Amino acid sequence: MSESKEMISSFYEKIVGTSPPPEPNEPKILCVGLICLDIVQVCKQFPAEDSDQRCVAHRWQRGGNASNNCTVLSEAGNSCEFLGTLSAEQHLNFLQDDMRKCKINFAHCPTVEGFGCPTSTVILSLNSGSRTILHYNPNLPELSLENFEKLNLEEYSWIHFEGRNVGTVLSMIKHVETYNNSLKLASKDIKNRLDPALPMPITISIELEKSDEQLLDLLPYVDVTFVGRTFAQFRGFDNMTETLRRISQEAKSGATIICAWGDRGAMARTPDGRIVQSPAFPPHKIIDSLGAGDTFTAAILFYLNRVKLQPPLSNRNDSDLARNTKGAEAQSDPNTELQLNEVKRKITQNYNIESLEVSLTEFIDCTVLQNAVTFACKVAGAKIGLTGYEGLGNVFKDLLKD
Repeated sequence: MSESKEMISSFYEKIVGTSPPPEPNEPKILCVGLICLDIVQVCKQFPAEDSDQRCVAHRWQRGGNASNNCTVLSEAGNSCEFLGTLSAEQHLNFLQDDMRKCKINFAHCPTVEGFGCPTSTVILSLNSGSRTILHYNPNLPELSLENFEKLNLEEYSWIHFEGRNVGTVLSMIKHVETYNNSLKLASKDIKNRLDPALPMPITISIELEKSDEQLLDLLPYVDVTFVGRTFAQFRGFDNMTETLRRISQEAKSGATIICAWGDRGAMARTPDGRIVQSPAFPPHKIIDSLGAGDTFTAAILFYLNRVKLQPPLSNRNDSDLARNTKGAEAQSDPNTELQLNEVKRKITQNYNIESLEVSLTEFIDCTVLQNAVTFACKVAGAKIGLTGYEGLGNVFKDLLKD
């Protein structure tokens, strides 16, 4: 396990522990949302109703979208933290021990008494590769704004929110926006923004997955939006193209919109309105599709955050850049894919939304986003060929080789 987490990368090679604060110049990715217990039953085929069938395998694993995002980020060697409510009941030790094993920081998670742990029973069918999830949440209290306000925001370069508990999440996002405004850095002064002596504005992302129309209220406040297929179809969208077009109409000016669509791959819209796309990269044999979407999201977070934290061009050479997108459709020279100071945009303030800021994502250009989406599709495809998440560290390492 520990060997698989060693990432040969010019960005950083050190694995950060769970409890100590991050080293200077190593801001974390924070994932905010749900943690639950997954009880996984692996069957030869999906059981018929009122039948009796033996399982091929059985396991417990830590689940929840934001929790899974952290697992993948940790496998990639990225310093990360999970923030969500923990039940003080019988499964607490299992969840905490697993986060420690995966080197996920959870120091700020509140623990509440008197409520059970959210649980998912998952049926994996070896015949079809499907995963069927039966989720139960015994009304575990959601994270509060007060919990969130205890964070030292200077420790984070990126905060990713699982779309849930919309009113409170909106307050948290506004809290981050107030912090970003307080830094008073010129929005285009990337050289100063990447100065390790200065705090860095936090990039905010959100996942829209659940069939809840209120999630649209979060769009004007986030820099990067992940739109799940379930949410898109709930809104009446039949494909990725329509999803990107319709969602972008309600998003913050200059926001990046990303939509994954299972075996159709993924498509994304750049801050200046261009479209990139990647096919899916399915494994030779589907073994475990549980968490494939969370893996895709985490791989995007990893890639884009890595680009964001790259030093200015004058302080690095081309060997610092990962050559991880063979076969990508991007049209620009790979040697210039991170020339951040040369990117020209026509992003204007959108006065039809409440947020006071345009998106702080100058580091995302067409080539960067194309490479990120292709990279994430490859990681997610590889994950489906694995049991659980163990082994993803080697996948990241292989994709990041020159």
